[in-house]
Amino acid sequence: MESTIDWLIDKKNPYISYLTNKNILGKEYLGKAFGSKTVFVVANSEPVASILNLRNKNGSWGDKQDSFNPLYKNTFWQLYFLSLLGVKNNIDGIDNGIDLVIDKMQEKDGSFPSRSRQKGILPCMQGIALEMLIRLKYRDNDFTKKAISFINELAFRENFRCKYRQNLKCPWAAIKILKALNLVSPKKSTGDILNTKKMASDFLVRYNISKANYPRRKKRSGHWFTFGFPRGCRSDILELVSVLVDAGVNINNTNTKKALDLINSKRGPEGSWKLEYSLNGRMLVDIEHKNKPSKWITYMALKSLYNSNYLKPASK
Repeated sequence: MESTIDWLIDKKNPYISYLTNKNILGKEYLGKAFGSKTVFVVANSEPVASILNLRNKNGSWGDKQDSFNPLYKNTFWQLYFLSLLGVKNNIDGIDNGIDLVIDKMQEKDGSFPSRSRQKGILPCMQGIALEMLIRLKYRDNDFTKKAISFINELAFRENFRCKYRQNLKCPWAAIKILKALNLVSPKKSTGDILNTKKMASDFLVRYNISKANYPRRKKRSGHWFTFGFPRGCRSDILELVSVLVDAGVNINNTNTKKALDLINSKRGPEGSWKLEYSLNGRMLVDIEHKNKPSKWITYMALKSLYNSNYLKPASK
C-alpha cells in the first residue's frame, strides 16, 4: 500500500498529492499550505490548464449559458469540473464565469432550474451547483446562501423526491446534496443544514448500498457499480460511501460495511483502482483514461477505507 501512497503524492497531480497528504496521511498543516502558490500550480497542471485555455474572452465556455445543456460542455460544467480539480476563485477569470452562471441560471429563490428537456427543479443539480460554489470559495456570497436555503427548504418539502423518478426519493439527489453540505464548516452548519444532512444520511444507509437497492419503478441503473470521476449528474457506490464517511456516519451500519467490502474488493493487485466509468469524449477535455489505474478513484477509495477505520490508518 505504501507504493500506492507514493504514487498518489507524487507531483504529477499536485491537487491529489495535497488531498492525499491532508485527508489520508493526516498532515493537517497542509490545510493551511494550500494557498495561492499551490492554487496556481494546480491551474498550470493538466487537465486544468487545457480547460482554462478554452475559455472565451468573457470567461465563458461555449455560447449557451442559461442551461445545464449542452451537457458537460458549457460554462456551468467547466466551472464544476474545475472546482473538483482544485481551482479556486483567485484564478483570473473564474469570477467572470460565476457571474454569468448566477445571472443566467439562478432564480431569486436561490434555485438552479433546468430549462432543457427535463424542465424544472432537479434536486441532484441543486447539490451539484452548491458544491461548485463552495469549492470555488463562494461560501459567504449571498447567491450561495440563497442556494443553501433553497436546498434546505426543498429537502424539508420534498424529502429528495424527483418527478423524473416517478416522485420516488432519489438517492443520487441525496448524494449530491449531502456532498455539497459536507463542505460547509461545522461553525457555519446551521440547524437546517444539519437536519438536511441527517435526512440524506438516514435515507442512504437505510437500504443495501452494495446492491443499490433503493426504491424504484424501473430497472436499477448500472452506473451504481462502475466507479467514475467526475461523476456528473449520476452517481455510484464509491461516491455514495465517500459522502457518508465525510458526513461522519457510523460504519457499524451493516449496509455501510457491505459497501466498504465492495469498494475494497475492486482494488487491483498493484493496490490501485481503475476508472471504470468516464465522461471522456463528452467533456471538452478528457480526465484520466478509462479502464486504467486512476489516481482519483484510488484516492477516493482509500480515503473512505481509511477514514471509516475499515483499514488501519496510513502513515508516511
